[in-house]
Amino acid sequence: MNLLKDKVVVIIGAGGGMGQAVAKALAAEGARLALGSRSEQALEELTSGLVRDGAEAVCKALDVTSEQEVQAFFDMASQTFGHLDVLLNLAGLSIPASIVEMSVEQYEQSIDVNLKGTFLCSKHFIPHVNTEQGALIVNIGSMAAKRANPGAPLYCTAKAAVNMFSQGLALQLAEKNIRVTTLNPGATDSGFWGTRALARDKFMTTTDVAEMLMLVLQMNPRVVVHEINFESFAVFK
Repeated sequence: MNLLKDKVVVIIGAGGGMGQAVAKALAAEGARLALGSRSEQALEELTSGLVRDGAEAVCKALDVTSEQEVQAFFDMASQTFGHLDVLLNLAGLSIPASIVEMSVEQYEQSIDVNLKGTFLCSKHFIPHVNTEQGALIVNIGSMAAKRANPGAPLYCTAKAAVNMFSQGLALQLAEKNIRVTTLNPGATDSGFWGTRALARDKFMTTTDVAEMLMLVLQMNPRVVVHEINFESFAVFK
């Protein structure tokens, strides 16, 4: 049974490698997609490609730290499809720097994109859910939330906060028939890392993460997955 066919799935951070991979997988299952990202060009290219291949997809660029832009995005998505079924909060940001070198602006950006963005998108998704049918929110944390990283302590902090936010949100939304799941992937080879010199051959691929997302999305609604921690097996070798 295909539980995703005709479901309206919102992907925030759809312009990134992880978002693009899961958008293509969802389109193949017949889901209808509302795609948001700050990367306007990548977003439009992804959407046009999906539509060309027969998918129902719309997109709108947004800054997840701006409540006005977030609200406008969700209003657009709901007006297009009538209601929303699934929210994937995939947007994230890591700024590698020592604490003494990091500016207050960089601190605010790191916390805002990872945590405030998750909060705002969840807040403006909820009013557009059909509570009789139920809905699902999937927040992307990180293994950095479980294991401190000296190169990016603020990123670790923000993702740990996302984990706790998800736990509280799950309790708050149960009465609305909305499930909440947190996925904590390990290092994944994507544009997230910029030009940092890293041994990416030991990283997971964006397809690996997309497959885990699809596993959660295809669970029967009577089951709630609280949290999944996963990473490349290569890091153990």
